[in-house]
Amino acid sequence: MEFIFSKDLSDTDVSHRLAIPSKKLNQIKPLSLGQEERIAVIDDTEHQWSFLLSTRKEGNYLKPVITGEWLQFVRERHLRKGDKITFYRETIENNEVRFRIKIELVGVRFFLFGAPIALNKAESACTTS
Repeated sequence: MEFIFSKDLSDTDVSHRLAIPSKKLNQIKPLSLGQEERIAVIDDTEHQWSFLLSTRKEGNYLKPVITGEWLQFVRERHLRKGDKITFYRETIENNEVRFRIKIELVGVRFFLFGAPIALNKAESACTTS
């Protein structure tokens, strides 16, 4: 597997779209202004997602982003600001290229009746008497 980039997620990344570092775009898929391409991305549970990689329609900078099933991925994996993602590229049979995404959650998370409850380090400390 070839490392492409790692990123701590921002508010925009978890609420609208994943911003991709412009200098890493060619390692994923070379695109020009206004272009878009679906890419298959496999997470660490081996679930395949269909992300839409696109660039802005006009201007001096490409500003690549990922949309498509990205927000569904964020919701299902309970991602939030500060969590870290790492994006990889791998070549498999017949020189087919596919992508992998790994996540690293920040803080301690508990689930109560299926809903995530997040605690920071200071909040998760407990004492017993």
